[in-house]
Amino acid sequence: MRRFLGISVLILFTTVAVLAQGQSGREAGRNNGRTEDRDDHKNNGQSQDRDDHDDKAPIQSGYGVITPVAATTGGTTTGLVVFETFGLRSNEGNSGTSQAGVLPPDLTTNAILFVDSNGRLSKNLGVAIVNPNSSNVNVTMTLRNSAGTQLGTATVSVPSHQQTSKFVTELFSSQSAVPSDVTGTLAITSAGSSNLPVSVIGLRFRGRNFSTLPITSLSGTSGPLPIIATGVGGAGAVLLPQFAAGGGWATELVMANTGTSALTVRVDLFKQDGTPLSASLNGQTASSFTNLIIPAGGVLTLAPRDRNGDDDF
Repeated sequence: MRRFLGISVLILFTTVAVLAQGQSGREAGRNNGRTEDRDDHKNNGQSQDRDDHDDKAPIQSGYGVITPVAATTGGTTTGLVVFETFGLRSNEGNSGTSQAGVLPPDLTTNAILFVDSNGRLSKNLGVAIVNPNSSNVNVTMTLRNSAGTQLGTATVSVPSHQQTSKFVTELFSSQSAVPSDVTGTLAITSAGSSNLPVSVIGLRFRGRNFSTLPITSLSGTSGPLPIIATGVGGAGAVLLPQFAAGGGWATELVMANTGTSALTVRVDLFKQDGTPLSASLNGQTASSFTNLIIPAGGVLTLAPRDRNGDDDF
């Protein structure tokens, strides 16, 4: 663990993947799900002669946006509920899969995360921040210990439509007064006169075990997701600040429709630098998955699938 923490981290969750890969193998788990607009939907969206997994491919990390396009009837885009699961596949059986669920956080200009880092116990916290705005955002991080004493501050610039991710220990590594072992809080504030909202998620881990850590937003409602690209974002759209694929990693996107009319959505995946991220989900390789129909009261899943049509979660 310490060996990896000493490496310069370009992608937070890629580093966590390497940590996990060193201690666990790979598996193909089971679940159901389909894209309703494919001819192979009877086989859970996956043709039997194709496997979406490429464990030798480079690990890709970024974020996803789910945008309701229009209801097929009724003209409404309300009722969309989204969450995801991502993790490292293992060959130790279903119980050996390392995975974590993610609920989409609200956009925020002021939030707080619990911090518990300890080198001896291989404990650390990773923070991923997505800037969905058309302007760059400076984000101030303030670290406090359990007594409320401020230990240090750091400012991170997050370019427009990009994701930045770092370990807490990495954020303050240049400040000698900040101890590497800390139990306390990390305040995350969108700085500057624009005060633009960002999307934030934490990943708490100890060794190969990891879980997502939701933020507590202190800024209240920050409005709808800005338009990120043509047809992407806007009112009703949902941003998931972490997506991982390749190198044994898999991500499942779950989209439910609580409305009384069928709902059409699109899913767009982006790398950390804001460029398209191509992944294989439900037998299709793309960075944009369009014309996905969720029945009224129904659910649709997108995930890498094996030759039997099963996903990993």
